[in-house]
Amino acid sequence: MRFVDLHTHSIFSSGVDSPARLLYHAKELRIEIGICDGIRYECPSGVEVEIKGKKDLDKKVKKFDEMDYIIVHGGKESVNRAAVSDSRVGILAHPDRGRRDSGIDSFISRKAAENDVAIEVNLSSLTSTKWNARVYALKNIKRNLMLSRKYGFDIIVSTGAKSNLDLRSSDVVREILTAIGFTEEEIKMSMEEVPRKKLRKT
Repeated sequence: MRFVDLHTHSIFSSGVDSPARLLYHAKELRIEIGICDGIRYECPSGVEVEIKGKKDLDKKVKKFDEMDYIIVHGGKESVNRAAVSDSRVGILAHPDRGRRDSGIDSFISRKAAENDVAIEVNLSSLTSTKWNARVYALKNIKRNLMLSRKYGFDIIVSTGAKSNLDLRSSDVVREILTAIGFTEEEIKMSMEEVPRKKLRKT
């Protein structure tokens, strides 16, 4: 099982390392990465966009149409709903950002399944937080896993890495997901098969 991490950033967006450094360390860890700077690289190249609503999403999707995949920076309910209602979006990232709940309800679940938009489990919510924030993040991940089982939308796991130190090996990611309660099939899907499906979508 090989981890395909589509949510990483280099110094050309919100990261601190060069694309070459990220790719070098990914190779050392024996994982594959996509860099979502909104720039075309030799590796899978995506973009993470912040939007205000549907019109803004449409504008940004058209702007970055040449990218391999589009990630929407989630959190607000209106943003989460707009993202899962557009089949051109590949991933809704951190839907619980700035919230106490998971950011996913029955409407968003159905739309994500219908439009093939994957809901992200961003491991930085566990590895870069502590105390109550980590507790809420864990609770939200478990809730979204339950909703995925009920409504059939895809979950995709990522690190949200902004430096080479944030990257994680396949074994580490697998251990984390096992501890959370993912089945072997769900681990394989979220780590490898769903990311590859997002890349085939283009």
